[in-house]
Amino acid sequence: MKSHVQNAPDSRMRTKHRTRKMTGFVGILAISATLAGCGAASGSAQPAAAHKAKAVNHPSDTADVAYAGSLQLVNDQFIAPAFSKATGLSYRGRGGGSFGVAHLITSGQIRPNVFESIGTAPLRILMPRLTDWAVGYASAPLVIAYSPTSPFAGAFKAVATGRRPLKELFKLMENSRFHLGRTNPNTDPQGQAFILLLELADRYYHLPQGTAARILGGVNNPNQIFAEETILSRLQAGQLDASSAFLPEAVQRHLPYIALPAAINLGDPADRRAYAQARVTIKGGKTVVGSPLEIYITEVAGAPDQSAGLRFIDYTLSKPGRAIYKREGYTMTAPVIFGNRSAIPRSILAAAR
Repeated sequence: MKSHVQNAPDSRMRTKHRTRKMTGFVGILAISATLAGCGAASGSAQPAAAHKAKAVNHPSDTADVAYAGSLQLVNDQFIAPAFSKATGLSYRGRGGGSFGVAHLITSGQIRPNVFESIGTAPLRILMPRLTDWAVGYASAPLVIAYSPTSPFAGAFKAVATGRRPLKELFKLMENSRFHLGRTNPNTDPQGQAFILLLELADRYYHLPQGTAARILGGVNNPNQIFAEETILSRLQAGQLDASSAFLPEAVQRHLPYIALPAAINLGDPADRRAYAQARVTIKGGKTVVGSPLEIYITEVAGAPDQSAGLRFIDYTLSKPGRAIYKREGYTMTAPVIFGNRSAIPRSILAAAR
C-alpha cells in the first residue's frame, strides 16, 4: 500500500518523544495495572461493547464474545451489527491477548460463550474442560505499520513503495532513537509472531549477526511492549515510530504500512514448514515454534446463553460473515477443524464446509 503522507522533520528529541508517549494514557495504564493482577498485563479484557437489535430481558439473547484484541474493530464495528440485524440477538465483546483472555476464561473471571483465538495454542488452555473443538477460517499476515508523523516516515515510505530495499527496514529499526511497539509475547500470539518474524528475516535477508536481538533489546523489553487493544491507538497518536500489526488492522485504521514477503510474515498456511524453523523462548522456559497466524473460533462450555453463542459462530462462518472478514482485509482460508470433530454442532459443521 502506498502512503501519501508528507515526510516529517528529520530529527526529534528523544525526551520529547517519550514525554508525548505518556500523554493521555493514564486510563490505559490503569487498565493494564488492573489486569496485571490476573497474570496478563498486556493481554487483558477490554470493557464490553454492546449492540442490541431489540430489548433484552434475559441472558439467552446475548452472544458474549471474547476475542484476540486484533479482532476488536472487525467484531465490534462490522460483524456485531450485521449479526444483530440478521438474528435479532444482542452482542457483547471484549478483547485482549489470546493467551491472557484464555486464562481469564479458565479462571472464571469472565464467562463468554464464544472465544476467538489467534492460533491453536490459546485454545489448548481451555481444553478439554471448556471446549474440545474449534474451527479456523481466516489468516492475517504481519506488517510493519508506521506513524506518518515519525521522523523516520520518509524512509518508511521509500521502503513501502520499493524505492529503497525492504532489507533496510531492519537497519532502521536498530536506530537508538527508533521507538518500536509490539505486544507481550507471554500473553499474545502477535507478540510471539513478531519475534519469530525477525528471526525469519535474519535468515531470509542474511542480516548481520545479532540484528534481531538489537532491534528487540530483549524478548521482554518493557519499553516496546504494549497491550494489543491499544498499541495502534498509540501509533496513531504519534507516540510510536512503528508497530507490529496484522494487515487487516492497518487497512481498517488507514495506517501506512510496509508489507512483508510471505516467507516471513507468518500469514500464509502454505509456508507452515518454513515458519516452523523459527523459535522463541518466553517466560517459564516455554519454546514457541513459528506457525501461521490463523483465526479460530469455538464455544465456551458452561457459560450463559450457549444458543446465542452458537448462533454467533454460525454467522461468523456463514457467507455473509466471511464476506465481512474478506472485505476488512483478512485472507479467507479453507475451514480447518481443530480438536474433536464429532463434538461440533451440525449447523457449524455445515457452515464450515
